[in-house]
Amino acid sequence: MDFNRIINGMLRALRLDKAFFEEVEHDPTYNQDALGVVILVSLLSGVGSFLGGLIEGRGFLNAILGLIVGILLAVVGYFLWVYVTHWIGTRLFKGTGDRGEVQRALGFAYSPQILGVLSFIPCVGGIIALVAWVWSIAAAFVAVRQSLDQDDTNAALTVIISGIAVLIVIAVVSLILGGLGLGA
Repeated sequence: MDFNRIINGMLRALRLDKAFFEEVEHDPTYNQDALGVVILVSLLSGVGSFLGGLIEGRGFLNAILGLIVGILLAVVGYFLWVYVTHWIGTRLFKGTGDRGEVQRALGFAYSPQILGVLSFIPCVGGIIALVAWVWSIAAAFVAVRQSLDQDDTNAALTVIISGIAVLIVIAVVSLILGGLGLGA
């Protein structure tokens, strides 16, 4: 895994560079890099949440637990989103890519979420997180369109439907873990 290649790829993904998503789609050597992006972004977003928890007075141990559970849920959510997106995109919306192509492209589509490290900032942290989320959805649209070789409408429908399905699953898991006191 080449850290410089990951950072360069993240910058290109932030620019919603179609050529980059095409490159990632066709190059299996990006598999680990895409996972590296998800882990890096999840870790930095987790740090933002951790700092926010400390500022809000949730306590150090609760903030650490929230950090760990948040990172795990983000990585599991990524793989779930890959599988659901591939299934919906190929079965319902005429996509032709394989799961690996979707995995690589969606991994880099997580790049805008790196702004989550700033989510702890009072008053603007929530706005920053919202901007990062919307930007990630736009990157996911480009990633899905390129990796599944879909037109704009089918790519948008694939992203919306798969995103909603994954959000529901993650919300249910988070509620269960939160009810168990695991800080999700």
